[in-house]
Amino acid sequence: MGESRDALDVSSSVPAEVRDQWSATGVWAGETLTARLSAATAAFDATATCLVQGDVRLSLQDLDRKSAALARGLVSRGVEPGAVVAHQLPNWWQAVVLSWAVLRAGAVLAPITPALRASEVGWILERTRARLAVVPRVFRGVDHVELVGSARADTSLLVADSPEFDALLAPGEESDGALPEPGAGDPAVILFTSGTTAGPKGVVHTHETLRCETDSLVAPHGITPRDCLLLPMPLTHVAGFVYGVLFPALLGTKVVLMDRWDPAEALRTIERERVTFMIGTPVFLRTMLDRPEFTEADLSSLRLWSMGGAGVTPDNVREASAALPACWCKRTYGSTEYPTATTSYPGDPPEKCEETDGREIGSARVRIVDPVTGADVPTGWQGEVLLRGPEMCVGYLDVDEQTAAFDAEGWFRTGDTGVRDEDGYLTIVGRIKDIIIRGGENISAREVEEAVALHPAVADVAVVRMPDRVMGEKACAYVVLVPGQTLSLEALTSHLAAGGLAAYKWPERLEIRDELPRTDSGKVRKPDLEAEVTGLIGPETRP
Repeated sequence: MGESRDALDVSSSVPAEVRDQWSATGVWAGETLTARLSAATAAFDATATCLVQGDVRLSLQDLDRKSAALARGLVSRGVEPGAVVAHQLPNWWQAVVLSWAVLRAGAVLAPITPALRASEVGWILERTRARLAVVPRVFRGVDHVELVGSARADTSLLVADSPEFDALLAPGEESDGALPEPGAGDPAVILFTSGTTAGPKGVVHTHETLRCETDSLVAPHGITPRDCLLLPMPLTHVAGFVYGVLFPALLGTKVVLMDRWDPAEALRTIERERVTFMIGTPVFLRTMLDRPEFTEADLSSLRLWSMGGAGVTPDNVREASAALPACWCKRTYGSTEYPTATTSYPGDPPEKCEETDGREIGSARVRIVDPVTGADVPTGWQGEVLLRGPEMCVGYLDVDEQTAAFDAEGWFRTGDTGVRDEDGYLTIVGRIKDIIIRGGENISAREVEEAVALHPAVADVAVVRMPDRVMGEKACAYVVLVPGQTLSLEALTSHLAAGGLAAYKWPERLEIRDELPRTDSGKVRKPDLEAEVTGLIGPETRP
């Protein structure tokens, strides 16, 4: 596996006195995810199906045994406690088993979204110092063995859909041997989010923060072991990881994985598996409603639909409630750094579920502050949303990014603007961050701008968000051309593809201008461009 690499050293963004308070009150119970997995096999019916993907059905007992065997296989390959193991797997059962195997080996998991390409994957592998990457042989026409190999040649590869991987799942001679025991405060998972910087930010969660996140969702969502979740959200995202990896093992729920979104298949799956709840962006609901099979499908088992991400409007929730009258539909607010901060609770007024992002869950705390002075604003006033709580990440891989995002008291500056009403319900109204959120995927406008600017025909560029009825938002590139040059959207996307930028980040509209509107200080007036493109696209494509 090559030379040994140092384990991650991440300083907590939360002051020691706050962490001590969480420990003293039992919010942080000193319990690892792996300890909870062992307890779950005794607390729940270990023979009941907990994971479904295609024709594969795994019980909690299967998950326990396969992940233990794979953990020992990883250790035998030189994966040491604290080492990072990356994967770029889609929503396959192997991704869930691998996740638990990495945790049980005392290592740190670094999931990488399958849509990312060589430049982004290489950046992540380098930053995490990952010693092993687990990949699909081919997914959606992409050879991931070649992709990851070209991105970082000194990272060892293991192919998930291979006889070699299958062999590691079988108990060997050391099947009863002890595995490393991580600490509750040890890093467990590094999740990557594209914020306002060009490169993805590595968000570090521990066993304790993820265990708190999982447990905090039980009450507001009314979760029981009888629940069944249909999950098209990527397991490489924080919500996908919590609901798809942690829920079945820690809460005894059944999770049905989809490795690509197909609304017609989703309707059939809800009927067949008697799915009780779904999470995700309005994209999933919108595309299901547009299917002719929707009116004939038996969706009576659905009891909860929780929508999150930018662009969730009151109309989205009302539309869902009208289409699914027996289903409780609501909004949820969170991020990779703080997975779930607010949501509505059972019994909350319908208008609060529709028009707000809910109230604090568990031990989460929300402040609304003046983004310039940092002072708390009065109830009903808009300001920047600050969060702090035991399920919040402990920090970033990059110290400078961490210093900029967390204040001295451990409050996370979300970059979102919001308002809280007199009943304590939060509504997100905008973003300070310059990002586009397309179907739940964060796209750094700066990253796309830098890639577009490399085209020889481009003299100046600004990438802005434009509303979209299905995806919530898409990217539009405003470009000033080099004199005598021409550029089409097709030529631009070909350039971005050749440069290795993930397809979901490509601008989906191109506007050529003689110049870009700027402030006196030289900054592009992006609100002006966003208003302009909103008028250009017409009302039929808006949310």
